[in-house]
Amino acid sequence: MKKFVKKGLALVLVVVLAMSLCACSQDPNCGKYVCKSAKVGDITVSAAEAYPNGASIDLKVAGACTVVLDGAEYNGSWKSENNNVTITLEGEESKGTISGNTLNIDIYDVGMMMTFER
Repeated sequence: MKKFVKKGLALVLVVVLAMSLCACSQDPNCGKYVCKSAKVGDITVSAAEAYPNGASIDLKVAGACTVVLDGAEYNGSWKSENNNVTITLEGEESKGTISGNTLNIDIYDVGMMMTFER
């Protein structure tokens, strides 16, 4: 009986893991995007100047995401429709665009357009 339960549980875990991998592979926007530049008005600076400790966005399965800004990590959610993407962090929505391997978004709507590349 114990063998049957263990095998059944192992099978369920394998199926769940396989489904989670398939879910992200079906969404072409999933993946980790690393900040390349930030623009305020007419001034564009490199990501290294704007965020010395790094900036990235990891769009994950089932609408989960992790955003790193200058080394601080925030967990949130994301959704996309056509070329538009919305990232929600701490109850605040940030809207941007995504095209191919490039994501442009103003996190927290502070007037700084950030460009990320996968």
